Amino acid sequence: MTTTQKITTEYDLLGIQLAHRAMRRDAARLVTLCEGLKSPDAKQMTAISEYVHLFADSIHHHHTTEDDVLWPKIVGSVGSHIDLSDLTEDHEALDPLLDELRAAADGLPESLARLTAALVQLKNELDEHIEDEERTIFPLITEHLPLAEWEAVENAARKGGKVDFELPRVIDVLSPDELVRVKKEGGVMLRIMLPFLRRKYRRREKACGLRA
Repeated sequence: MTTTQKITTEYDLLGIQLAHRAMRRDAARLVTLCEGLKSPDAKQMTAISEYVHLFADSIHHHHTTEDDVLWPKIVGSVGSHIDLSDLTEDHEALDPLLDELRAAADGLPESLARLTAALVQLKNELDEHIEDEERTIFPLITEHLPLAEWEAVENAARKGGKVDFELPRVIDVLSPDELVRVKKEGGVMLRIMLPFLRRKYRRREKACGLRA
């Protein structure tokens, strides 16, 4: 007796969509923040440095999961003729830029102009890369990848994430309907954890100047 595998649908792609939204939002608002800084104190510089490191690490983990887990699953389902090298090369090109972000963040406040320039470049490259990736990858996932395989990708993504940074960022980019869905699917534990994690994240944002 054969069992029919459930297919992945657009509905199932919410997690990766949220990760992309959060990346683009943070890149944009960090640019705005750093371009507008006039006389930051040492405490704010430390908070910005810590946030930039978390942001860079989050992007690197996301791309590593795609390279090491998602791409092989797509090739395994679609066939070896599929060429994802352009997206892999984008990730490889972004790695030195993430290193530049970290180095500039470590040198604040003297390196503020350097950090701002790196953030502007990252924002532009991320916007282009994510739009290209979603246009290329999402149809391949929904047309070829069984739901169980997609869930394995999402599990790999969650394992390496820093939950007190990642979860509140994702919640902030949800629509009202998406928030209802996430709370329902996350269960009691998520509803218990979320207020605590959001308060911690709000303090981090305020220390940076990302939130009044």
